[in-house]
Amino acid sequence: MNTSEKLYSLRRLLHEVGAKAIYVGTTDPHQTESVSAHWKAVQWLTGFTGSMGYAVVTQDCAEFWTDGRYTTQAGREIEPGTFHINSLSEPGTPDWNEWLMGKLCDGDALAVDGEVLSESMLRSFKEKLPIQGLRVLYDRNLVGEIWQDRPAVPEDPVWELEPQYAVESRTQKLSALRKRLQKYGKAASTLLCGLDDIAWLTNLRGNDNPLYPFFHSYAYVSQDEAHLCTDLFKISDAIAQKLRADGWSLHEYKDISDVIKSIKAPAVIYVDPTKTPFKLFEAIPGDVCIKTGLDIVTAMKACKSKGEQENIRTANTHEAVAVVRLMRWIEETVPCGNLDEYTVGQKLNEFRKLSPLYLQPANLPIVGYGENAALPHYRPSKTMTTQIKPAGFLLFDVCAQYLCGTTDLTRTVAVGELTDEMKYDYTVTLKAHIALARQKFPYGVTGNLLDAIVKSNHWNRFMNFGHGTGHGIGYVLNVHEGPGKIIIEYAPLFPYARGVALEEGMLFSDEPGVYKPGRHGIRIENSVLVQKSRKNEFGQFMEFETVTFLPYEKQAILLSELTADEMDWINQYHAQVYEKLSPYLNEEEKNWLKEKTSPLS
Repeated sequence: MNTSEKLYSLRRLLHEVGAKAIYVGTTDPHQTESVSAHWKAVQWLTGFTGSMGYAVVTQDCAEFWTDGRYTTQAGREIEPGTFHINSLSEPGTPDWNEWLMGKLCDGDALAVDGEVLSESMLRSFKEKLPIQGLRVLYDRNLVGEIWQDRPAVPEDPVWELEPQYAVESRTQKLSALRKRLQKYGKAASTLLCGLDDIAWLTNLRGNDNPLYPFFHSYAYVSQDEAHLCTDLFKISDAIAQKLRADGWSLHEYKDISDVIKSIKAPAVIYVDPTKTPFKLFEAIPGDVCIKTGLDIVTAMKACKSKGEQENIRTANTHEAVAVVRLMRWIEETVPCGNLDEYTVGQKLNEFRKLSPLYLQPANLPIVGYGENAALPHYRPSKTMTTQIKPAGFLLFDVCAQYLCGTTDLTRTVAVGELTDEMKYDYTVTLKAHIALARQKFPYGVTGNLLDAIVKSNHWNRFMNFGHGTGHGIGYVLNVHEGPGKIIIEYAPLFPYARGVALEEGMLFSDEPGVYKPGRHGIRIENSVLVQKSRKNEFGQFMEFETVTFLPYEKQAILLSELTADEMDWINQYHAQVYEKLSPYLNEEEKNWLKEKTSPLS
């Protein structure tokens, strides 16, 4: 079916169930940022392949919303004349609920997928749509009913992190979780829906997700029980035996509702409403006390242990070695006149595979040349890619999964002559990047405050960038991990960010940028660990430890715009880059890196 045919079939179903409109989102039952093909309902319905977007369909309208990162992409991918595209980054653009207010009357019905839509989202819908007698129909997945060639959930086996990479055992993590649950009483339990939370707690990984090593699952943990619900055919007898020995009961994925319905009062169940599907939330018995808030495991895994931190340093070293080889290859290849954006991302994977620890990419590479780099989340494809000319900037933002950690970095490299404007913008970005890397702050500070400090560098020059300075990074898990985020604005993927203090062991990105549509885009990104710094009469201070070591683009730096301290910081950083990476390189690669990291003067 083409898009028009899909809309026709969907509208027939809307009429059949008596709904005036349907909401379709881009997530799965676990609120995963990047989902398997089985859950890509928005992509199937609209053609849009980005990670942030949603659609609302009525009998006479089809509307699509995304933000400024994806507006251009949506215009390219969505068939003309089918969906009207709304950019949430444009002032005055109504959100879907504002738009729908003019379409619904008292007593009308809105259709949603209750197995996917979270409890908090549904509550938000009802609050934002103050329509008398509004009915929300959540028992049927209408898009799924017309999606005849819907891909199956992947069937690859679940696998286990080796002890040196898991660091702590399942029993240790389970014991720590139960200790935290005691805060809510002796009968306290918790429902886990986040795939990253369950993977971390069980030390298991899978291949159900195209970018993250997840397996579709739910978990329920009380003081004396632990239940894991997943497709049992994916779990080998050996792993199943280990899980049972560690106190886990195993059930089929679909049996999570039965597990929840079996909870008896006076039990207390703690759930995160932002991660819990509405239909599953509704399955909790009425006499069971419900406590809501940030998922406990999310908070636990955000603070990486000393062993995890050491592994993270190793993962970043291996990724940096691959990227150094990529940077050298780009420099050698561009003058030949036969290099495009898509090929850059593919070539990086070749270099990554030289590491025995490499698992898979953790993003669809963002590789933008020239004006494409001004789109922060621009991604080339085989059929949509731009030739790289020997002039200006090339930006690449790449993430990877290693057995010992998840990496995220961005570099903007010169592929030819640079204008004075390009150099100025690069230097402004680098100064902001250094500002976060060097920043000290009292314990208890939240990311929104640090975001403002970094962005003040831009604001004082009447410049800005339309995203947060940093996001949390997982451990062989999500590239974008909560609960913290270095951002001023409210971030839907990180609903608790504004109230979350930066704790020792949290891993963040440091990625300011400058984006000038139609001209160029610049971003510089390292990963940084939160560590304790000095403690004195003013309390405990915190700082960042940089764990990504890659050269900056020296020819793009305006020395006149740097302070002496900033120049010293860059020189010391570059010395560390060479020291850490050179043992993994051959002589030609070492010589190249030595020149790229030579002192600024």
